[in-house]
Amino acid sequence: MSQRVDSQRIAINNTSRLDFVWFGVLALMWSGSFINIKVVVGAMPPVFCAMMRVLISLLGLAVIFSLKRKRFLGYSEGMWRIWVAGIFTQALPFGLLFYGERFVEPALASIINSTVSLWALLLGACIFRDTTQWTLLKIGGLLLGFLGIVIIFLPSITQGESDVVGVTAIMGMAISYAVGSLITQHMIYSKIRVSFETNLFQQHVASVLTLMVASLALESWPAVSVVLETKMMLAFLYLGLVATSFAWIIYFYLIREWGAVRTASVMYIVPVLAIVWDLLFLHIVPVASELIGAAAILSGVVLVQWRR
Repeated sequence: MSQRVDSQRIAINNTSRLDFVWFGVLALMWSGSFINIKVVVGAMPPVFCAMMRVLISLLGLAVIFSLKRKRFLGYSEGMWRIWVAGIFTQALPFGLLFYGERFVEPALASIINSTVSLWALLLGACIFRDTTQWTLLKIGGLLLGFLGIVIIFLPSITQGESDVVGVTAIMGMAISYAVGSLITQHMIYSKIRVSFETNLFQQHVASVLTLMVASLALESWPAVSVVLETKMMLAFLYLGLVATSFAWIIYFYLIREWGAVRTASVMYIVPVLAIVWDLLFLHIVPVASELIGAAAILSGVVLVQWRR
C-alpha cells in the first residue's frame, strides 16, 4: 500500500515539475516573438507581416487539431461573436504591434504589452459594468500600473513624433487585447456553447481575413523572393508556429492545470526576458525611465491579479 502511495506521489511531483517546464517554455516563446517581429518589419510592411503570422498559425492549428482528431470547423449561431473577438484578440493587436515595433524597441513593446490586465479591469467596468473584481488593492495596482505607463510615455514626447506613434500603437494593442478578452468572457463563453478548438480556429480565420483586406488596401505586398529569404521565413515560422500555435496550446493547458490567474503570471517574466534578448542580440540597454516604468507596471499587474 505504501509503495502505491509513494509511486502516486512521485507521479504527481513529476507532473508538477513538468508544468513548471512548460511555464518557462511559454515565457521564452512569447518573449522571443518581439525580437522576431523587429526582424520582419525591418524588411516588409507591418500589416502584411501580422497577416503572415496569423496565417501560418492558422495552418499550424489545422494540422495539430486534425492529428489530434479534434473538431474545429463547427458552426454556431453566435459565430459572429467569435469573429468579432478574433478581430480584437489577434487582427487589431497584431497589426498595431507590428506597426509600433517599426519605431519602438522589442523590450519596450513587451513592457507595454504586460498592461493588458490593467486595461481589462478598467474596461470591464466601463463597457460591461463589471465591478465584481474591484477592490482597494486592485485599484491601487491599476493606479500604479498607469503611473508606469506615464513614466514610459513622457520621454517619447520629447524624443520625436515617431516614438509617440510607436508607443501609442502598442498601447492600442494592449487595449485591443483587453477588449478581446472581455468579449470572449462576456459574449462567447457566457452566451454560446463552443469548443476551444472551434473558438480558436474561427478567431484565426476572422483575423487572417481582416488583416489581408487591410494590407491589400493600405500596403504594397513585398516580392515573393523577399518573403522566402531564409532569415524572414525562420522569423515567420517562429512567430506563427512557436509564438502563436504552440504557445496558445501550452497556455490553455496550463490554465487547465493551474488556473487562469496563476498562468497569467507568465506576463511578469516575458518583459524581463525581452530585455535580456535586446541586450544579447541587439545590444540595446534600456534607459532608466523604461526600467522604472516596467517595475511600476509589473507591480501594478501583480496587485491587479492578486489572489489570497
